[in-house]
Amino acid sequence: MKRNAFVTMLLLLAAIALTAQSPDNKRLLTAQRISERITVDGVLNEPVWAEAAVASDFVQTAPFPGAASAMPVQIKVIYDNSGLYIGATLFDSRPDSILNELTQRDRLGNSDVFGVFIDSYRDGLNGFAFLVTPAGVQVDLKITPLQNNNNGNQIVTSGEDIGWDAVWFSKCVLHDQGWTAEIHIPFAALRFPKTEQQTWHINFGRMIRRYNEMSFWNTIDPQINGFLIQSGLLNGLENIKAPLRLQATPFLAVYGLHHHDKNGTPKDSYGRSFNGGMDVKYGISDAFTLDMTLIPDFGEAQSDNQILNLSPFEVQFNENRQFFTEGTELFNKGGIFYSRRIGGQPLHYGKVYDQIGEGETLVSNPQQSKLFNAAKVSGRTANGLGLGLFNATSGRSTAVVRGTDGTEREIETDPLTNYTVLVADKNLKNNSFATLINTTVWRSGQDYDANVTGAVFDFRNKTNTYGLRGKGVVSQLYRPGDTELGHTFNIGVGKISGQWQGGISYNEESDKYNPNDLGFLFNNNERSVGTELRFNQYKPFGKFNSAGAGMYLSYSRLYNPNVFTNFGANFWAWVQTKSFWNFEMWSYHEPMRTFDYFEARTTGRYYHFPTNNNVGFWTGSDNRKQIRISFNTNFRTYGEDGRFRWNVNFSPRYRVNDKLTLSTNTYYGRFRYDVGFAAKTDPVNGGTQPEVIFGKRHIETVENIFNASYTFNPNTALTLRARHYWTSVHYQSFHLLTEKGELGETNFNESRDANFNAFNVDMIFRWRFAPGSDLFVIWKNSVLHSGSLAGENYFSNWDNLFEAPQDNSLSVKMIYFLDYQSFMQK
Repeated sequence: MKRNAFVTMLLLLAAIALTAQSPDNKRLLTAQRISERITVDGVLNEPVWAEAAVASDFVQTAPFPGAASAMPVQIKVIYDNSGLYIGATLFDSRPDSILNELTQRDRLGNSDVFGVFIDSYRDGLNGFAFLVTPAGVQVDLKITPLQNNNNGNQIVTSGEDIGWDAVWFSKCVLHDQGWTAEIHIPFAALRFPKTEQQTWHINFGRMIRRYNEMSFWNTIDPQINGFLIQSGLLNGLENIKAPLRLQATPFLAVYGLHHHDKNGTPKDSYGRSFNGGMDVKYGISDAFTLDMTLIPDFGEAQSDNQILNLSPFEVQFNENRQFFTEGTELFNKGGIFYSRRIGGQPLHYGKVYDQIGEGETLVSNPQQSKLFNAAKVSGRTANGLGLGLFNATSGRSTAVVRGTDGTEREIETDPLTNYTVLVADKNLKNNSFATLINTTVWRSGQDYDANVTGAVFDFRNKTNTYGLRGKGVVSQLYRPGDTELGHTFNIGVGKISGQWQGGISYNEESDKYNPNDLGFLFNNNERSVGTELRFNQYKPFGKFNSAGAGMYLSYSRLYNPNVFTNFGANFWAWVQTKSFWNFEMWSYHEPMRTFDYFEARTTGRYYHFPTNNNVGFWTGSDNRKQIRISFNTNFRTYGEDGRFRWNVNFSPRYRVNDKLTLSTNTYYGRFRYDVGFAAKTDPVNGGTQPEVIFGKRHIETVENIFNASYTFNPNTALTLRARHYWTSVHYQSFHLLTEKGELGETNFNESRDANFNAFNVDMIFRWRFAPGSDLFVIWKNSVLHSGSLAGENYFSNWDNLFEAPQDNSLSVKMIYFLDYQSFMQK
């Protein structure tokens, strides 16, 4: 593809002439309807491309906000009855220097990027993004508003739903003037109003990786809260209709299983299983879609990061199952939906051991309930009303125990359970919204049911400078003859745009508030007030590209009884140099003794926590380089002799070439004279309450993660992730927790030492052999061991780790994408 300088200049002049300004200073581009057939080959040689309007003159967001992009860009948009076509010519004065790392789908590496961002309802809150690299890697995601987290102290920001996957087409070509991207986005991949003439929010972005330059067609100011509200406009869309959206992805999975235990009888056991099911996507209307999974299989999901949990709170695991990460932005509003509850650990999993009789042995106790099906309906009307319904059913689970005579009996650990989420979300003026959400868990039999109802809002002024947001939720647990009610609410107001930002918030959780049947909350029974102040400088100065600093103060009390628990002060500062090294420092201080009412695990009891100070540091080198290093550490001291916590994390990454990348992450934590719960003993001296025993302990933790990724082409990749986690706990002394929260004397001397190992390997080969269709070959290895292994340090544990029982699985899974529209066209 060759053009002389005169032609290039004409194209740039045409871009200036054809790109108008809308009344509200948004750039305007007109899409042209075509009847000619377009071949998506990365070469814009069809005559209609020469007639289309041009968008150009990109403006930097980083590293020089407001400056013109270093390289020119020409964008054209045309459409037909099937969808949009975007042609992008990304000029580069040094095409041989374009960075072009090959990665698997939905992952961006060290590469230039071109992106299209569409907000078809122009609500400034919800949109779609389609990105490509010169190597042809595709990334698609939904842009959504993220709600504040459970403590109610976070200002609302824009989020990305990377789990969303659509079927669209692209081809990228490198040439002597840069590179070209040709993209076809079928209307079936989008949601838009049902009107004859439409105007959408649209923006185009470009990353020139060797400069770390990010620029956009319509200017994106990093100091303004909100990405989509800073989009330009696309008009000229007339008489477009959403096609019949009926898609199915049947799958078949075959598993080979191997369990090895050198001390078992037999030492090796083998098994196999077959699984088949289907995901269905149906467009109920132009705006609403039904997604359903029947007899799902999530064998390709990454293994959980198991740890030794010494805290009084549940461990929260990431959701890695695609059905529960894709298109769930409506259901995640308010923070009361935690999808890992569905198909998760059975309700009475831990109670089985109390029901094993004398002489009986446990044969099996499944750690996960069986998920039968799940479905979700979601969409948004032309007036901005989003509606969603989520429903899933898991089957009855049982443990099996065997008596001395060989007979077996079942113990129910989970009844047949149905999960439902309902949500209504209304987009309001000024990038604001209000949401109602309800979750219900119904269980068959005598087990309790649960319901949670919440309202969420975020109001902003016309300039998007100030915001008021809040949430109110009521939880209800229904037991025979009894209903337990709890509540939470938070409200916050602040300045959300500009160099100076800040706000104040209040959060309250009653002692009966419990959303955890379908949500996640570490602890309830809390009142807190927080205030935050931040300063960010995004324009370069001196030797730096950008910098910022801030502080956050928090004051907490129990809800019941209304007593003081904690005061903390957090300070931070960050900077990016002109060589793109990043540095951050932070500190956290509790200048007065505080009260921990949770560690004692007994109602009304508390531990009188000492004053403490925590300081930390993080640095990351230039991500464009072949070798990148990330390092962070923090050190926490306490107002007690010899007590401290120190940890360090080191993460080097080596990019061998544009196809192979290796990385490791090493964490080391060393706690000395850490104080925590150890046990409860029977009441003494005629008391009625159990004695609470605390311990002073040394804790040492090492975690190593190794990642390798080899990408054969944009559709084929092999990934390896290996993780070893080890924690050793040695109690130095035991103490009676007194009524005043101090550590007293005790005769308790039972061992509470722990030595925990978790080892996992996930190796996944993925081949996308057709649009939306994948073949997976997956090997997983797992070792979980809690107890004594030979040796007291990390290396001796590693030497003996594989003496413990281990599980291996090898599976092959094929997913095939069927599209009614494509089938009818053929």
